[in-house]
Amino acid sequence: MITKRQQLILAIIVQEFAKTGRSVGSKSLLSDERLDVSSATIRNEMAVLEAMGLLQKAHTSSGRMPSEAGYRYYVDQLMSTIGAADHATTVSRALERVFSRNFQQVDDLLQQSVDELAEMSGYTTIALKPEALSARLSGFRLVPLDGQQIMALVVTNDGQVTNQTFRLPEGMTVSELAGMVDYINATLVDEPVLQILATLQDDLPLVMERMIRTPAAFLQLFGDVLARSVQEEVFIGGKLNLLDFSQTASMLELKQIFQLLEAPQAMRQNVGLTDDGILVQIGSENQEALLAAYTVVSATYHVPDHGAGAIAIIGPTRMAYEDVVGTVEQFRDAISEELIDYY
Repeated sequence: MITKRQQLILAIIVQEFAKTGRSVGSKSLLSDERLDVSSATIRNEMAVLEAMGLLQKAHTSSGRMPSEAGYRYYVDQLMSTIGAADHATTVSRALERVFSRNFQQVDDLLQQSVDELAEMSGYTTIALKPEALSARLSGFRLVPLDGQQIMALVVTNDGQVTNQTFRLPEGMTVSELAGMVDYINATLVDEPVLQILATLQDDLPLVMERMIRTPAAFLQLFGDVLARSVQEEVFIGGKLNLLDFSQTASMLELKQIFQLLEAPQAMRQNVGLTDDGILVQIGSENQEALLAAYTVVSATYHVPDHGAGAIAIIGPTRMAYEDVVGTVEQFRDAISEELIDYY
């Protein structure tokens, strides 16, 4: 059973180690007015905490630093909101800077959010949009370019515009496809994109055969750009910040982590989507072995009737947990509220 004094010593060591990155000795703890005990008593208490597995001894000094279990105990039992008001004000100002801009697409808003979050924290940040299950078609256009080149544009209900350039078969003109474009905009707008993609394998080809000479080519054109409109993407901020707190990682490991960050499905698994609250995964608690030296603080945000996305900070296990958790929580709430206007 850990005593109140031992809890206080553990909390001080976690906070000091986060600030300095140096192991904490008994002499440093003596200067804290909350500990009105002798140096010998502090050393004994630190030894007890080490025996419990909550502290570990640094190799180069007699000081101690938190273990992974110590961080977990701190986050679960000791983390306080002391000083949180000042930090909350700083985060609010950052959110004002983000949302004072006019964004045309959800993608732009999320990218700016993670960039601001990375700038504030000094860590690497990611965001995931709500899953594409809710995406609906808002419009489809074909724009002639040079020669047989055309650009197909798909607009979805979150304001995202996806475009792709194609080459028409010889002898075909954009005007020949006008009827098909009109048909799509008249009958498929407001339909779920995933449902439309399913009809490309079912009813839609039969309709097209009656309207254009080469339905297969048009189907591929429309299907390709439509599929890209719901392709999941990871929005990354402060990617190079990872280098600042990965001193022991090899170049190969860093390359693999960068690849992991850019993989939407992998990140959706590793940020630990939850229905509510903030999830703090410390070191080996992360499912992905590449993240075993880091802490991932993540939160799920919800857009009513449109599903869940996520926002996360990836940093060292030595972090100011109160500040990071509070920051993620504020960004989560703000993004969830702001995105309502985009759907």
